[in-house]
Amino acid sequence: MTHRAPGRADSRPGPARPGFRPDVEGMRAVAVLAVLAHHAGVGAAAGGFVGVDVFFVLSGFLITGLLWSELAGTGRVRLAAFWARRARRLLPAAALVLACTAAASVVLLPPLRARAAVGDTLAAGLYAANYRFAALRTDYLTADAPPSPVQHFWSLAVEEQFYLLWPVLLLLVAARSRSRVRAAGLLVLLGAGSLALSLVLTRVSQPWAFFSLPTRAWELAAGGLVALAVPVLRRLPAAVAGPLGWLGLAAVLAAVLRLDPGTPFPGTAA
Repeated sequence: MTHRAPGRADSRPGPARPGFRPDVEGMRAVAVLAVLAHHAGVGAAAGGFVGVDVFFVLSGFLITGLLWSELAGTGRVRLAAFWARRARRLLPAAALVLACTAAASVVLLPPLRARAAVGDTLAAGLYAANYRFAALRTDYLTADAPPSPVQHFWSLAVEEQFYLLWPVLLLLVAARSRSRVRAAGLLVLLGAGSLALSLVLTRVSQPWAFFSLPTRAWELAAGGLVALAVPVLRRLPAAVAGPLGWLGLAAVLAAVLRLDPGTPFPGTAA
């Protein structure tokens, strides 16, 4: 995250921007390093693919917190402005990456693989890559064939689909009562249904369990529940809150070290 540029008369760094969360940024770093270690084949981090799950929880936490703050402060959520902010943040970089990837695929890959890669790129541009990979029965963890050059866009598609639906559901709840308890109840219901579906599909159709929003929504919902519970969590004494935070980090690291591509996932392991 950036800080204010120092002025000539004061070389000290400026204050962090409002809302900056060093703990969340730290967990993002842990998640990124875990995924990179997994794809680099670092044996000790065979379960590093769970970094994506960490990102889903963080996204649920951050987006729900932003939406609820706006709702509590103004009584409404400006959906167009919310979606426009997401687009401005993600689309320029994503479009550049996808365009370059499609061009490189046409030039460098054999015709059949190039055609498939261009199809994957188009799906990624529409934030539907996750469903394309699920329909093709892609095995993210133990694929025999070379992966798609845009396979990593599946998780971005899941998040964007969540960003499209969750603000609308939150507004429907708030139309009756701006109650954290009511909003949390909706997340519990959605999360429980999503988790149940994830457990079933992990056994009978693992690609759909791995890639689809309905089977991953419970992770985003878990982050959203933490955001709604902030007023309660802030009352925890430091002697309890501190160890709980370290315990959470230890649980993530244990998953990175103990899971491997042979683990049925997401399922109970997630």
